Amino acid sequence: MVRKSRYVGIFLLLGFVSLFAQTNRYEVKSGMVEYEIIGSGDVMGSATTVSGTSKLYFKDFGNVELSDEKIQQTIDGDKEEERIVSKIMGDKIYTVDFTDEIIYTQKMVLDEEESTLNIKSKEAFISMGAKNLGTEEILGYKCDVWQLGEDRIWVYNSVPLKLISKSLGLVQIQEAKLAVFDIIIKDDKFKLPAYPQKPMDEIIGEPDPDEMPPVNNN
Repeated sequence: MVRKSRYVGIFLLLGFVSLFAQTNRYEVKSGMVEYEIIGSGDVMGSATTVSGTSKLYFKDFGNVELSDEKIQQTIDGDKEEERIVSKIMGDKIYTVDFTDEIIYTQKMVLDEEESTLNIKSKEAFISMGAKNLGTEEILGYKCDVWQLGEDRIWVYNSVPLKLISKSLGLVQIQEAKLAVFDIIIKDDKFKLPAYPQKPMDEIIGEPDPDEMPPVNNN
């Protein structure tokens, strides 16, 4: 449960990207954002801290995008490090598993109503029940600030520059320390490791060996 809590900020950002995926989901053609991640709290009785960095690259108004995150989580003094790389290309998501050296692929499926929405529109946030808190500058960029449940997100031209999330007692802050837009980004920034690929649907459909009933040989 502790492990899941630290993903809240990451998946909230990626969730916005996935939910509003379309040709021009960003208002800027390309961008590079580097984030710092910090967090702490008491999670299920365990003192937990999180630190790390994340890099976001995108071009073609978000049709091609890569997120590379490195996280260190400490729970009651025990440290654990992990790297998460996700790539979006068109309507597909690629997630790299560095432990098993495999890339999981998944197709984004949206209904007609969702595909007409965009994170940059106030209507999209309002439809999710978010409340607009005004504007605030991050690195000199004027951001719209939204409150969604216990999470708060700062958005510039549909690009998230700051996120404060709360889950299971853990408060996590992900904030941009560098952000540049409308620049030329080399293709090697979007390159994934040469691992074999496997559809996520196959993983979801596979039974958990620990939950399978014992074989009766009688």
